[in-house]
Amino acid sequence: MLFRLVKSLPGHSHIIVSLTKVGPIGAQLISSGYSVHSIDLRLKTFVISIAKLWKLIDFYRPNVIQTWMYHADLLGGLVGRLAGIKNIIWNIRNTEIPQSEWSVTGIIIKICAKLSNTVPHKIVCCAHAVMQSHAALGYCIERMKVIPNGYESEAWALPSQSKNDIKKIYDLPLDSIIIGVVGRFDRLKGYDVFIEAAAILSKCNHRGLFFLMVGRNVDDKNAELLSLIAEKGGGAPFKLMGERKDIPQVMYALDIFCLSSRAEGFPNVVAEAMLMEVPCVVTDVGDAGLIVGTAGKVVPPNQPAALADALLSVVCMNEAQRTAIGHDARKRILQRFDINAVAQLYEDVYMNRN
Repeated sequence: MLFRLVKSLPGHSHIIVSLTKVGPIGAQLISSGYSVHSIDLRLKTFVISIAKLWKLIDFYRPNVIQTWMYHADLLGGLVGRLAGIKNIIWNIRNTEIPQSEWSVTGIIIKICAKLSNTVPHKIVCCAHAVMQSHAALGYCIERMKVIPNGYESEAWALPSQSKNDIKKIYDLPLDSIIIGVVGRFDRLKGYDVFIEAAAILSKCNHRGLFFLMVGRNVDDKNAELLSLIAEKGGGAPFKLMGERKDIPQVMYALDIFCLSSRAEGFPNVVAEAMLMEVPCVVTDVGDAGLIVGTAGKVVPPNQPAALADALLSVVCMNEAQRTAIGHDARKRILQRFDINAVAQLYEDVYMNRN
């Protein structure tokens, strides 16, 4: 989202600072001509890294400091304030604390909540659910504003090949309905819920179903995931594809996309599947239900049977019905979450226009 945002605000000069390494997104930004700095923050070099951050801010004297997620909110916000920058915009992108309440991240969130009415000028939340959950944690709700993620229609253009041609590329069965989930292997992503729902579906008389799982550590090397499939999968056919860079094409190969998460903010994968005209069945977490609207099915989280029922209702549709839902889904994302409109909302915040 950061990459899409800076590309959509060409009238401004952007300097991107990574608290850790440059990483793959940083490399993309550099190749696109943006200035990217890494302060390589580590415990043993903490003072040196913070000094480096101070020097960068003092050198560039930015009109706006936009921080991105908890660690950056705290460190970028405090260093920016001490350097004399007043227009500091925090960004929050989770509904739940990623680790325990007393983990490093949990403690940082508590500190940020205390500072939220003094350090940031505005706090941008990527979803309504994010704003509500952090207001409950003590963040200053008067400074919060919801700005959703945005998407480029060109970057998510439909492939010229047919769906079956794409399925052949990934060695997926052409005579099966492919139901897929995309996301890193994490308890919050609900892979166990998806696997149990797949088992329930497979016990119905639907032998023509195939289940695809894609994401970081979602591969045959993950012993915990393999154990879940053996224990709860009920013999359903699964394919694990691991982390991939060709997500648009993978999404297009699906007949149905499933979000089985226990918690989300603004789940990109749902919007991405919808842009590929794939009907979605999602758990009601974060703003997933708002994203899907009437162009999909929404069920409570943590309920494999309810998830299976909703998936089955889409499985039982004919191809023309699923295609129509897919068309509506793509149209909904392009109309409601266009990156240019979203970038304008960010610019309004930067320029203190609201």
